[in-house]
Amino acid sequence: MNAYYDKNEQVYSNKGIMEAYFGESVKTVGGLERAIGAILSALSLILSILTCDVVRRVAKALSVAVCLVGFVGVIGAMERGTLGLGLGILIGMLLLGLEVLCLRPRHRK
Repeated sequence: MNAYYDKNEQVYSNKGIMEAYFGESVKTVGGLERAIGAILSALSLILSILTCDVVRRVAKALSVAVCLVGFVGVIGAMERGTLGLGLGILIGMLLLGLEVLCLRPRHRK
């Protein structure tokens, strides 16, 4: 600023222009865009939670426990005669495969 404005304390600034420029540029968002944004943010949150290491470890432990209980249930149903031998073996193999997938070590790069 020059000395005339400093002496007379008449400082001119562009504050009004900047407030008008930044204050009035508001974009209105429609209801459909807002709903799509909410759905995408919810899916992103769910994905970030499911890929967390703690959640994966807990899910693996729970699935192994459920598979073991289910395997014992299949054996009990086969002994009682409610479940046929072929179907019992098929269900047992599926549960065993799921347990192998859950208990295999994770390869890190």
